[in-house]
Amino acid sequence: MNNQRKGMFLIGSFGMFLMSAWILTAKQGISMENQRIYQEAVKLQEKVDALGFKGFCLSDFPVAMYDGKWDYVFYKGKVEKREPALSTFVGTAFPVEDHFEVIVPTLEQIDSLMSVVGGVEGMLIGGEYSFAQQKATIWHEAFHAYQLTNFGILGEKVTTEDMRAELEESKESGAPSQEEWLVREVDQKKGLKSKLEGEMSFLKKAVETDASDIDELRRIVLEYSERRDKRLKEMPKEAREAEIRCELTEGTAYYVEASVYRLACGDEAYKERYLDNLEAYEGGRGKYYRTGFAKCLILDRLAPDWKETFDFTKGLDEVLVKYGSKDDEL
Repeated sequence: MNNQRKGMFLIGSFGMFLMSAWILTAKQGISMENQRIYQEAVKLQEKVDALGFKGFCLSDFPVAMYDGKWDYVFYKGKVEKREPALSTFVGTAFPVEDHFEVIVPTLEQIDSLMSVVGGVEGMLIGGEYSFAQQKATIWHEAFHAYQLTNFGILGEKVTTEDMRAELEESKESGAPSQEEWLVREVDQKKGLKSKLEGEMSFLKKAVETDASDIDELRRIVLEYSERRDKRLKEMPKEAREAEIRCELTEGTAYYVEASVYRLACGDEAYKERYLDNLEAYEGGRGKYYRTGFAKCLILDRLAPDWKETFDFTKGLDEVLVKYGSKDDEL
């Protein structure tokens, strides 16, 4: 048996093992723990409002918890059981009929996955996947539903029909995923990777700059922007656009996620999970969660009201350059 076939066998066996565990728990319905997670997430609405994203309300979107066999959909004070809209191991915003929904695995499903693989890199810091992390994930994916429902990302409005068509086309074509494509076009090119790692260090330095020293913060932002502009010129157009889009959508959602986690767990846990590894380079899309998140934090310092006019039509760097210069006019 060659390595590729062996790998496929192991993945198949692993999936069957997990599915057998999830089917057993599915018959019991949605657990009180999952119900409590959703209820506590909704109760954070007033505090999340303080972040400043106008009209962003968790209860506007159905939240489906998938247990391996069924979806349990929380919406408008009810919980309804249905056939799954998407069998998923991870959280996502997904088109269902004429709207976008939040879909996350149940806590039991995540625990089953963790018990088999011993934790997933990037998901855990010093312990089991927690209630707080699940609440933060729900808010993260709800922010994607908010983006898709209300805005044209970089000027392009994506409907539920558009997304379904794109997903079907991607499945049929067998083309590389965006994750695979970014690995090939960025991560495997040592020169680009090295420059991006340097930029991430600048962003972390900016986040850690004394809050009272705005001139120093502006200086770091300016130098960062100059370095980034030079690197982007070395990249294919498609790679540049993918980076800008991923930072914009995932970076802002990660910012919301981190803020919710901070509300739930306090400053020390927030710092350990989200700030200490801010410059950690991750292959594929993961690094852009961090760079986009860092830019949101910097914007909070430069212009606390930046979200009042933020509509996702411009990349975060355009907004950063605007407020990073002494002349705030574009």
